Amino acid sequence: MPDIRIESLGRHHDRGVFDCGEASVTRYLREVALQAQKAYRSASKVAVLPDAPSRILGYYTLISHRIIDEEMPEAIARELKVQNLRGGVPAVLLAQLGVDVSYRSQGLGMFLLKRALLESFQVAQHVGGVAVLVDAVDQRRAEWYQNNANFYLLREGSTRLMLPMKTLAKAVG
Repeated sequence: MPDIRIESLGRHHDRGVFDCGEASVTRYLREVALQAQKAYRSASKVAVLPDAPSRILGYYTLISHRIIDEEMPEAIARELKVQNLRGGVPAVLLAQLGVDVSYRSQGLGMFLLKRALLESFQVAQHVGGVAVLVDAVDQRRAEWYQNNANFYLLREGSTRLMLPMKTLAKAVG
């Protein structure tokens, strides 16, 4: 992996040339991410090379989220100690993760996932968070999260996955 820098998304990054091959993920970066970040609705980080600092190789977006016990199987709600908390509990949503098609199969997706998970853990240490959630675009990508970071499906047939913060703490710790 070349010397990659992770930076907060800014105006100087060329969002228009980024294409990860998934229309919704590409469109989010091009049209929504910067405005959402400026409004403090999300935080997007981009991977760039030092000699091409405006060229986005990949990115991820984290969002503060709330999850209620009814969204998860009872056993998981019990394990996380969030049963009957009607107001919900804090979580971190890994809302987007994409790698430009020209940088696929170089380990950048795993690198970005690890960075996003580490950042999610750090956020949870400061403001709380029982889990990292991800809404995979499709079943193939859901399996990627399951195989590469021990996420598990919240409900059978769904593509919403969860990684309990306790599990992440053990991996980071």
